[in-house]
Amino acid sequence: MTLTADQLRKVITQHEPVVDLALEQLFTEPDMPVKLDALRMLTQDDQDVADVLAKVIIQGGLSRSLETFLGARGISLVDRDQDEVLDQNAAAFAGAEIAEPDPKDFEWDKLGPFATRAAAFRCRIKVDDAIEGSGAFVSKRLVLTAAHVIDKVIVAIESAQTAGADEANLPKITVKASDGKEYLARCIWYSPVHEDERNGIDPPETAANTHKDVALLRVGLPIGLNYGFCQLPSVAVKWTGSRLMTLVHYPDGVVRGMTTGRVQRDTLTDRRLNHTIDTMGGSSGGLAFDRDLKFIGIHQGRWNAFRRLVPHSSFDAVPGFANAINDDQPRRYLWSLEDDVNGQIVIGRQNFFAGLAHMLEEPNSQMRGIWIRRRTFDQTTGLSFGFEMLRGFLKNRILPTDVINKHATFLIATDLNERDLTATLALEVLGTAAVAARPGVRAGETSDVAQERDRAMRLAQDLQDRAAQSGRTYWLFFEPPPDNKLSDTARTQFEHLMEWLITHPNLRVILAGFEQYAIEPLKFETIGEVPAGRKPGLLVDMIGQFTDADVRVTLSAMLSDLSQEENTAPAVLDDLVRRVTRDMSGDRPSHYSFVELDRAVTRIRRFVKAFAEID
Repeated sequence: MTLTADQLRKVITQHEPVVDLALEQLFTEPDMPVKLDALRMLTQDDQDVADVLAKVIIQGGLSRSLETFLGARGISLVDRDQDEVLDQNAAAFAGAEIAEPDPKDFEWDKLGPFATRAAAFRCRIKVDDAIEGSGAFVSKRLVLTAAHVIDKVIVAIESAQTAGADEANLPKITVKASDGKEYLARCIWYSPVHEDERNGIDPPETAANTHKDVALLRVGLPIGLNYGFCQLPSVAVKWTGSRLMTLVHYPDGVVRGMTTGRVQRDTLTDRRLNHTIDTMGGSSGGLAFDRDLKFIGIHQGRWNAFRRLVPHSSFDAVPGFANAINDDQPRRYLWSLEDDVNGQIVIGRQNFFAGLAHMLEEPNSQMRGIWIRRRTFDQTTGLSFGFEMLRGFLKNRILPTDVINKHATFLIATDLNERDLTATLALEVLGTAAVAARPGVRAGETSDVAQERDRAMRLAQDLQDRAAQSGRTYWLFFEPPPDNKLSDTARTQFEHLMEWLITHPNLRVILAGFEQYAIEPLKFETIGEVPAGRKPGLLVDMIGQFTDADVRVTLSAMLSDLSQEENTAPAVLDDLVRRVTRDMSGDRPSHYSFVELDRAVTRIRRFVKAFAEID
């Protein structure tokens, strides 16, 4: 579809932060960011930002990509009723008689938003440029499908293994995402289909553990964060009897609406389940969901009078499958904001990421933020980048539907000319700069210090109230002034703001610099100090040098993600660390100055590409 200004106007009004996040993902040039505020400056007298955005999206050919990005977050550009969402051409297949379940209908208020998300996370699977079946993203980089969909690849893998040959010349697997974009993928785990099943016969009991007809494909980048993904239940859903079911697939390889039907399970040990949803070529590998919209299995195919599922319970605990899913879950450490070897590589900063992870995992902790501190005040490397690290970490750790709904990030810039930092913070977060002290402590009624303390206290409470009302955590990132100095008034305001902001449960503070100011919060040097903290405080992230250990952490994380090896041998890592840090300068052994970062990143990128065989 081609987006219209009217459609965009409505979604901007209701979901402006999500639209801004979409633009950030669609327009990736760092020197040419596209944001709604910038587009507003381009409007003419008879236009608003929706008119300008429509032109930008259409000219860039990004209508489908924007629609998909929003859909992954449950936002539809078009109001659709039930008849439009459901596939009215898909009559229930009558060959398999399954009793009517109770309840017999889906809850529309849940099925409608789910259909919007499912339309984004489903995909088609191509082998050597021919569409062979359906699948869906189940994590940032993993796509789940039926093994027989990639039969040609599995046959080639097993032939190569039998012959002891290289697997480099396998048939090409391509994931065609819901917006039509295509991504190369590789099979990282499979359990093949049994030959008996090709003739409609259940696999023998002896093959129950070896032939499940399931495969996991992996794409190179975490694009599941853009398309959304189906989060698999930690424990497979189990039931007996008949149950409502919907199937997310591409019958005959084409886009269709949601299809609904019934599924039967006679015993908890059934290896295949019959269902009534009519399917076609291209439906194999589609994901099935029950009335609660929880994943229950993979559509395998149709034989004679039956359509069949491979139940999730038959493969959820298989080590190869479970490990692959667990390995692609949000991490406590990021080696790159984009999981891209050609992107910005992060060396070290374990304390920063560990602090963010701790605050997400322990929301009632006394840790209320992070203080990025420099060894020398003239250093600028690593300060402002902290904001991108914060946003990248939140995006990586949290489901796409929750990043905007549960977290909001704000960059608070400061400079020497700042005369009212309290008002600036209010304007950035609340949209208003009107923060007055209470009667009795206003200007002329008491000291300036008392007035500013009261304003800071009142603003902190207003921020907490706004965040709590929306069910969000507000992350407030304070950038230092370019010359490391604030005006006397702004400095007083800053110190009072730090006293009050961290006392509120929905507010988190990240400070970049500001080492010269005496502020109230406790400083935690390590996460281990937090439980004993007598009041809220900030975790210190000291920057200014990196170590052999930092390089090792980065290399280990990269190779774990990018190479075929599950674990890189310690001796190999030791050798790579030596090669990266060779002849670098520092004030003591194994500690290197930040001026060496660019050289270290260049070497890491080159060595990892060679080791992981990446072009």
